[in-house]
Amino acid sequence: MAVNVQVNPIATQNRYMLLAWLNECLQTRFTKVEHTCSGAPFCQLMHWLFPDSVDLKRVRFQSQGELDALHNFSVLQASFRKSGVIKAVPVKDLIQGNAAVGLGFLQWFKLFFDSNHNGLEYDALQARAGQSMLCANDDKLPERSNGPTQQHFCKIPPDMAEKSSQNKETPVDGQTAEPEGGKEGTVLHCSLSLMQLIQQHWPSPAKHGKEMPLDNLARHILGKKYPQDIVRACSHTPYCLYLYRGLELGREVKQTASMLLVGYFDLGSGVRKVRLLDTLLHGDCTRSDSVDELDALVETLGRFEIPIANLAMFYCQSADCNDLGLCQLLVSGLRALNPGLVSLCGLPGLAGRACHAGVTLLPETVLELVRKIHHHYSTCSTTNDNLKEMFAYVPSLNPLLPLSSQVLFLGRMVQNMTDAWPNLLQYFESRGSEGDSESVCVLLRDLKVRLSLLFTGHALEPLFAFQDLLEQDSSDMSTILLQASSLVHSYAASFLQAPAVDQFLRRRDSGFLANSKDYLQGLEVNLGAGVEDFLSEHRAELKDDAVDSFLESSVSFYKAITWSLIEGLPLPSVLLKHIPSLLWPAGRLEVTGRSVVELGTVMGLCGVPVDTDLLTDEFLDYMISQAEEPRPNSRSVGTMVEQHWSPLLRTMGKRSILRKLILSLLALPSGSLQRDMIFAQVLFYIYIFLGLFIQCMRMLLSMSVLDVWLTEDGKGYTVGELVWGKVEGYSLWPGIVQPWKREQPAVGIRKVEWFGDGMFSEIQCQELLPFGAFAQYFCPNSFATLVTYRDAIFQSLQLVASRCRKVFSLGSDEREEHLRVMLDWAFGGFKPTGPDGFKPPLQTEDESASPNRGKKNRDLAYKPPVKKQRQQIINPKTVPVPSFKAYCLCCMTDEVEIFHPLFEGSLCLECKDNFTETLYRYDEDGYQSYCTVCCAGLEVILCGNDSCCRSFCLDCLDILVGPGTFDSLKEIDPWICYLCQPHNSYGSLKPRMDWSIRVQGFFANDSAFQFEPHRVYPSIPANMRRPIKVLSLFDGIGTGYLVLKELGFKVDKYVASEICSDSIAVSEVNHEGKIIHMDDVRLITKEHIQKWGPFDLLIGGSPCNDLSIVNPARKGLFEGTGRLFFEYYRLLHIMKPKEEDPRPFFWMFENVVFMNRHDKANICRFLECNPVLVDAVKVSPAHRARYFWGNIPGMNRPIIASQNDKVNLQDCLESGRVAKFTKVRTITTNPNSLKQGKDVRKLPVSQKGNDDNLWITEIEKIFGFPKHYTDVKNMNRQQRQKVLGKSWSVPVIRHLFAPLKDYFACEQFPTSSSSAIDMEAASVIGNSWCSPIE
Repeated sequence: MAVNVQVNPIATQNRYMLLAWLNECLQTRFTKVEHTCSGAPFCQLMHWLFPDSVDLKRVRFQSQGELDALHNFSVLQASFRKSGVIKAVPVKDLIQGNAAVGLGFLQWFKLFFDSNHNGLEYDALQARAGQSMLCANDDKLPERSNGPTQQHFCKIPPDMAEKSSQNKETPVDGQTAEPEGGKEGTVLHCSLSLMQLIQQHWPSPAKHGKEMPLDNLARHILGKKYPQDIVRACSHTPYCLYLYRGLELGREVKQTASMLLVGYFDLGSGVRKVRLLDTLLHGDCTRSDSVDELDALVETLGRFEIPIANLAMFYCQSADCNDLGLCQLLVSGLRALNPGLVSLCGLPGLAGRACHAGVTLLPETVLELVRKIHHHYSTCSTTNDNLKEMFAYVPSLNPLLPLSSQVLFLGRMVQNMTDAWPNLLQYFESRGSEGDSESVCVLLRDLKVRLSLLFTGHALEPLFAFQDLLEQDSSDMSTILLQASSLVHSYAASFLQAPAVDQFLRRRDSGFLANSKDYLQGLEVNLGAGVEDFLSEHRAELKDDAVDSFLESSVSFYKAITWSLIEGLPLPSVLLKHIPSLLWPAGRLEVTGRSVVELGTVMGLCGVPVDTDLLTDEFLDYMISQAEEPRPNSRSVGTMVEQHWSPLLRTMGKRSILRKLILSLLALPSGSLQRDMIFAQVLFYIYIFLGLFIQCMRMLLSMSVLDVWLTEDGKGYTVGELVWGKVEGYSLWPGIVQPWKREQPAVGIRKVEWFGDGMFSEIQCQELLPFGAFAQYFCPNSFATLVTYRDAIFQSLQLVASRCRKVFSLGSDEREEHLRVMLDWAFGGFKPTGPDGFKPPLQTEDESASPNRGKKNRDLAYKPPVKKQRQQIINPKTVPVPSFKAYCLCCMTDEVEIFHPLFEGSLCLECKDNFTETLYRYDEDGYQSYCTVCCAGLEVILCGNDSCCRSFCLDCLDILVGPGTFDSLKEIDPWICYLCQPHNSYGSLKPRMDWSIRVQGFFANDSAFQFEPHRVYPSIPANMRRPIKVLSLFDGIGTGYLVLKELGFKVDKYVASEICSDSIAVSEVNHEGKIIHMDDVRLITKEHIQKWGPFDLLIGGSPCNDLSIVNPARKGLFEGTGRLFFEYYRLLHIMKPKEEDPRPFFWMFENVVFMNRHDKANICRFLECNPVLVDAVKVSPAHRARYFWGNIPGMNRPIIASQNDKVNLQDCLESGRVAKFTKVRTITTNPNSLKQGKDVRKLPVSQKGNDDNLWITEIEKIFGFPKHYTDVKNMNRQQRQKVLGKSWSVPVIRHLFAPLKDYFACEQFPTSSSSAIDMEAASVIGNSWCSPIE
């Protein structure tokens, strides 16, 4: 039975504490006591205390009216009777929203809960089946007015009214200044204190030599629609609240007040706004009555009917930025009403507090010396130039603040002292016993003091720079947050080992710092070059215990600063760095879906798992819609953040979580948090109303960036515009206007580049016609007879579609089909955008819209190594041999980025990118397109080994190996390359012993991103393993199922998505209908996953034809079949188990190696891991290099051939047939891929003295399939090769799937297959290793 209680009126709690308790218990977001009047919260609390007394299925959590509330309170009263609770429930007053009654009932229920709670854990959200608990209907709450009540209107004082009556002119914007329903100059919708602050802090601008009347100025500052426009915006948009305390109301009024401002992103104008809201006459509050100021703040928001639920950011500035006591109390109270609130209060004094925390742990002699020298300079006149220079640029010392917290003064002072140390000692020695000179000399001669001061100067540099950034007027808040994140990471990395840094910053647990095993040892701590030099010079004079004590105090210094910084940051540092990247268009490629979800969760936008899924899907949709790669320099001169997001936010639904997240981040101030800067933003808003923005527009129009595309002669047809023009002998031809190369362009003449042939003409403007009139000027006869005209039409329409961002659904990848669809679109008027959609974009002078440039050509962008420069570097007289590894092996620059994977040496960033994209690029003859060493070169020599496809260029051989090497090797036939020969040095070219492993590591880490390691699942005991459930996307001919059965897995369910009927037929025949086939991957929904699952393994490899660089017409990851990758990503996100789910879940995604590096980087970013490169040539007779992403254990281990793998071509041939090659080229769907040799004419097999091609049964063996695996459905040879060319290599998949045997049940293996399985198991464990067979 229940323990009945009575409330003690003296010991009651305030409403903020009660709401915070209720929100934490029930996972709700109530901001008012009246929101609980639906009765549902009390019913669930009773269910927590007495589960048998309440049936939660009867409780109406989505209460919408009085009837629902009555129902809930009847359930509550019945629960009271069952549990023996003696308490009258004031149902009528609660439903009507009586705040006093509601507060009293909530106070009683808190006391009742504490008296009856037995410590039982309770998941409120799970108990109510994930339902959100709605706030009670606002319609039943007491009515409020649309704005401040009449007693808050301001009647202008006589002195103000006199000033107002001096000028009755119409305001500058041409609108009357008279408020609705009021007389001119007498009534304003604002408080008297707000008028006084406006008069004090916003001087009136002059007009025609006369000062603007105060009432007109106030109306301009507050806005004509104040406060309705603010209320309207903040009711639907997240906002930032600024509270500046201690402002004087005026010279004659000896009173202070707090200024309350609101910042938000205005969707209508697409700009960030800061608006005055009101004042609080509690600016002189002390901490003891801070609750009164919190009440006044909440009351003000309530009076204006601005919902606290939309409060995203809060900033409060007191007189002392280092004292956060009052601000923290205000933040705690607001967070009780809105748990997702982000506090910016700690930012301004962040560096000062951190400096104080660290410096106080250093020896007191450091601060003592600084004080004495500063005191001497302040009180004694001196002619010493060194002393004067020391204090010349030192900020002034604030006597009211501790010296240890004044980072700018202390940082500059210490740096100057260490630089002038000998001169200081000489100066004070010359003064003898005058003043403190003797004691100062003693400190200056102390080596331990100097050592500590050297360290202090070095360690305070980052704080000094950050504080300097905060005090700059031009500092952007996104930049400040980014620098704050880097600051924390810098200090953590100064004393923690690299793996521990990320763990600590993510956990934010002070207990983590107590584990000294994660510290850097000895001189590994970041002491600075000055300290290291000083220790090496004076080590003999310093005792070991003094050095040890110094090192210990240095670590303590870094620990204190790091923790102080973490406590003062508004968000975890690992999330702060993602805010600028998410907002800046150019930075979106640096943001992952996980980081966006974490950011949304911390800001209170993802309260339930459904919200997390929704935010992930919305972010994915945004990334797909922004498929065009942003310009690298767009952060500085490209599209502004507001211009980028404004149109996107308008298209998002009001319930979109991504929209709320972006609007919350856009509520951040565009500049620093200094009061003057925030007030200046209000002034900017004022001046827009005053019409001064016209001058700003004139200034923008005069910027040189517009001169690039705006024509100065006013004749029309700007640079980049598409036109029709007359070419002699032909009909009207499509072209594009190009910029003039000479300084003075001809008036009325345009330079036009013609599509199709790339020729240029200079044409009078009146002879050009707009391209938008396509149907009028298109010539059917030329289109039917001239190939060049068809090419011109195709190229021009491609550019138009790209500018309009038009995506076509094609039935095939044929060019004619593409051209037909584009023509239909053009004749239809280029809908939906029309001709306006392909107007030329803004360009800089070095950019051009040439129709014949198309996609970026890597071959033209990369500059081959300079021969002369390489010769100079390689010369032993110039560079010692041991330092050769410090240079890029390709171009010989010393700015190296990574090791060269094949040879001793390194690669710079540019050569690394080129090497990554071209190492696996092959010509039609099957050999590498570029040199193996430098991935460049025009003249190459080929390896004569039939199994090798490598080539070496003339420059690399003659420079690295020796002069004349290339010519001498041409006489050797066949010449075996350096990687096929035993590992020796050849001049400066030395192959790595482990190059086959290094090249895997090179590609596995070839990403601009660092990702967290995958979740590690412990092995499942053998008796607990269950059969595996698999979902295979783009399944092909069932390779995954075949490998699982070969490895002996018990397959509970194998669901495959495939649209090729031939491939489906192969799977069904070979696996006897045990595979459940699903047609199109785009048709698989979350309901299907729940019906078939839960799955243990997700595999797939989306089509590569639009990703492979081999295809010149590829569309990339975001177009064509490339978009199918996102179907895999979508289903992966649905299938991933939650963190608390221990069930092992594995996934694997495959695609080609030879793809654009930007597409690869995007795939890495979405899948949040780097790929491993596996080449089937190690375990089969054919080359087949592929990238694999996934979380299967051991994916990056070296691939080893098992005893049953056929690694030579001869092993795969039928009886009587002889292999002419040991290895063959990559077999694709193209029949020509079977031909071998340098000229791609040789057939790979000889039979009875005649050359022959590979038989289909032999190709099946090369891929690892059983003989006649594809012999179904009367398919011909070409059809069978086509399905095989799109499949995976069986030995490679076996290699990747083998570790799964530790997690899922297997059949008893036949004895005949034991050798292969044992070998594979050995490769997983790593006890057996053999060199790959080439």
